[in-house]
Amino acid sequence: MKIETAPLASEQVLIALAGRLDIAGAAEVEGTFGTAVDGATTVVVDLTHVPFIASIGIRLLLANAKALSRRSGRMILCGCDPQVDKVLRSTGVDKLIAMMPTKAEALAGLGAPAGGAGPA
Repeated sequence: MKIETAPLASEQVLIALAGRLDIAGAAEVEGTFGTAVDGATTVVVDLTHVPFIASIGIRLLLANAKALSRRSGRMILCGCDPQVDKVLRSTGVDKLIAMMPTKAEALAGLGAPAGGAGPA
């Protein structure tokens, strides 16, 4: 699993993931993901290149969203593959973390440019 982070504005960060967010993928990105979230109040997570998410991947997202929420921050998920979108919605993640169809829409809501990190 690949992870790229890019600052968007003061205390805003974009995290782009690529690969399967299963037990191995979550273990690979957990440290970098947590570090990126630590200094932010708003985190946009681009899941465009994530074709699969397991319960451990959902846990990674929820735990970090909760940490942000404790600091009055927020997380936005965007660009979900149809299967990933279905899993996130059927497990109720969309009730806890905002979801946008595209990265451009998520960034527009922040007033950030539509560029930023993307998996190589």
